[in-house]
Amino acid sequence: MDDDQAAPEHTRRPTIKDVADRAGVTKATVSKYLNRAHGYAMAASTRERIRAAIQELDFEPSPLARGLTRSATSTIGLVVADIRSQFYPDLVASIQAAAEAAGYTLVLGSSGDDPHRELDIVRSMAHRRVDGVVLVAVRSESDNIDYLRRRGIQIVLASRDLPELVADTVVVDSLAGGRAATRHLVSLGHRRLAHVAGEATVKPFADRRRGFELETAGLGAEVPVAVAQSSIEGGRAAALRLLDVGSPPTGIFFASDTMALGGLMACADLGLRVPDDVSIVGFDNVTVGQLPGIGLTTIDSDAVRVGELATELLLKRIPAPRDADPAPTLITRPAVLVERTSAARPRA
Repeated sequence: MDDDQAAPEHTRRPTIKDVADRAGVTKATVSKYLNRAHGYAMAASTRERIRAAIQELDFEPSPLARGLTRSATSTIGLVVADIRSQFYPDLVASIQAAAEAAGYTLVLGSSGDDPHRELDIVRSMAHRRVDGVVLVAVRSESDNIDYLRRRGIQIVLASRDLPELVADTVVVDSLAGGRAATRHLVSLGHRRLAHVAGEATVKPFADRRRGFELETAGLGAEVPVAVAQSSIEGGRAAALRLLDVGSPPTGIFFASDTMALGGLMACADLGLRVPDDVSIVGFDNVTVGQLPGIGLTTIDSDAVRVGELATELLLKRIPAPRDADPAPTLITRPAVLVERTSAARPRA
């Protein structure tokens, strides 16, 4: 048979046994190496031999196969409301970095702020046998939490909380943040104020609105509130409704920076200057708000630290027996005002 007619060489994916043979160790030792995120001790020389064997053989462990042998997959799910929001990049990046540093893979799902889709994503993650889930897209109802709990999957809430503490939760103090943002506008001399609020079913938005109402209760006049989706277009439309009137507000507090960016667009639509004609304060401290020409005054949501702490809490719970789970923990980060150029004293 000539070369052109020679049968192709048989190839197959390398297995744990191949890695063990190459490294001169047992399959159990290779398995411990692959599951090192769970605390298995191993000599540095043994670890290096296994690492070299994996690299030489181009071995890729199957997360599902590993999950079948130890009832875990070294995978964490993350559910956010809308990945297009300016708020999420820092939070997602911090959770991913913390997860990968501990040997976990992150699976991301974006619900589009749809509670039904959120539950579908949660179910899909459960079917993938994730070890735990960080929920950022939760609303007042907790069906998704109940669903995961029934399947023995650990949960942590990040940047959003529920009326009752049903799971480990890490948030910034939205009530205090709403008060600080509004108090800043009042301290600058603004008396005609308005608030662009998020949906009341999202507790942080409800808390920010409550903070605004507490700080404006003594102004002696009805203070308008426009409810909008937490998107640029939602903030833009709400701001247009508030500003396109006979006696518009001189200061507006937006429940998120994403909506505040829409507010800046609305001011441009109406030929209003920020902060000369309208002062704007947001909530989140997103990266784009720091850019020259925007200079958004805001409340820092501490997204990076919130993501890190949420991941740490989840990783502590994953190895624990389900019948020995401690009571849920609430970590509340302080709300810090970041002053930039979008808010100033009103014109006389």
